[in-house]
Amino acid sequence: MTGLLRRVVRTCAAMALLLSGPAMAGTYPERAVTIVVPFEAGGSTDVSARVVAKALSDILRQPVVVLNQPGAGGRIGTRRVATSEPDGYTLLWGSGSTLAVAPVLYPDQTYLTTLVPVSLGALQPFVFVTSRATGARTLAELLDQARAKPDVLNFASAGIGSSNHLLGEILMAATGTKFVHVPYKGSISARDAVINGDAQLMDEVLAPLLAQIKSGQLVPLMVTSETRDPALPDVPTAKEAGLPDLSITGFFGLMAPPKTSPEIVATLNAAMKKALASPELRKSFEAMSFDVGSGSTEELAVLIARGRERYGRIVSERKITVN
Repeated sequence: MTGLLRRVVRTCAAMALLLSGPAMAGTYPERAVTIVVPFEAGGSTDVSARVVAKALSDILRQPVVVLNQPGAGGRIGTRRVATSEPDGYTLLWGSGSTLAVAPVLYPDQTYLTTLVPVSLGALQPFVFVTSRATGARTLAELLDQARAKPDVLNFASAGIGSSNHLLGEILMAATGTKFVHVPYKGSISARDAVINGDAQLMDEVLAPLLAQIKSGQLVPLMVTSETRDPALPDVPTAKEAGLPDLSITGFFGLMAPPKTSPEIVATLNAAMKKALASPELRKSFEAMSFDVGSGSTEELAVLIARGRERYGRIVSERKITVN
């Protein structure tokens, strides 16, 4: 375990003692709670946040509303939460893009280290897809097309600095291919660009792409899980494709502004654990091929730290930069 992870574990162990105390912080919450989703509606971050918000509304007995604030690969909405009052009424539904990728690509993202982890909510692997129009049915076939026509085929992402942008950069660096990166406002816009033939490749966690894969509008090429995904049993993993650097699982979790009190964090963590145990939430997540998170504050913090270390190493080794 690295020094960074040791510090994370010690910090979260101390927080765990606080979380074992009274579940409620005074009368919090007394009004509606907003969960900021820093991407457009319909994407993986958005749909998972809405399932969680509905469950939390019932548990906290206050409205929990989702506010989409897309832009800059998720950095605009994330900064909004990082600069909000630490009163528990403005929260972030964070993802690997916002919490682990942005800090290693953008030097000005140091404010992310001050956000307070509340609960790990969901996990899901990424899937690389192409459109039927390319004629490619395997990753190797699409990469052959890209090598034959460098800087011609387009690679769509949810925005510069998003997880799917970085995974695409890793793919190109590892395979010696050159796609043209085209950033969109979110994964749904990127997905539609691939379906329409404006782009030939994208990657995203499975949920927002599954229906289009099943209908044949998108062709799955590779999943990034350690083992094949039950929803796509015929699609090879990154390791099977000879790309171990791309064995990366996406994660989503609830974050609070800096200096949020341990009592409010404890209330939210207890509510999240109850929400994640509910049959309704589990059924909704299963339908979208999400794995239900543990609800652990410590596990979320460790995933963030490990993600930053891993992405940072890959960015450094492969000299990946963004403009």
